[in-house]
Amino acid sequence: MAENTTKKLLSKRDELLNKADALALEADQLSYQGKYEEAVERYDQALAIYPSNPDLWAFKAITLSGGLGRNEEAYECWERAKKLDHVLADAIAVTGSEVAAVQEKDLTDFKGSTAERIRNLVKQQAIDKKNR
Repeated sequence: MAENTTKKLLSKRDELLNKADALALEADQLSYQGKYEEAVERYDQALAIYPSNPDLWAFKAITLSGGLGRNEEAYECWERAKKLDHVLADAIAVTGSEVAAVQEKDLTDFKGSTAERIRNLVKQQAIDKKNR
């Protein structure tokens, strides 16, 4: 009997994680289309299911800051993401010497790890500021 209950709980957990992933993918697509408010809503829905996912917090931060200019809210999301994942925290720490070594990349390519994607976005922002 306990084994059956455990299987049901694991199945429910997997179902919820799949739902969170689907919401995150939808949010990514909305953000790419410039529908930032809708994207933030989807990230919030995903975070309601999986609040300990640092990637969700990071992409919500990117959308809030880059898409909507809501930097205070974005900062809070970055802080949550960094507390949940020290590798992610290291990925968004960019120094001037690192920025100089970066080649411009096509940031519409969503392959690779989340930390890599965020590192590329942050570095690209630093390059853009340097070139102004």
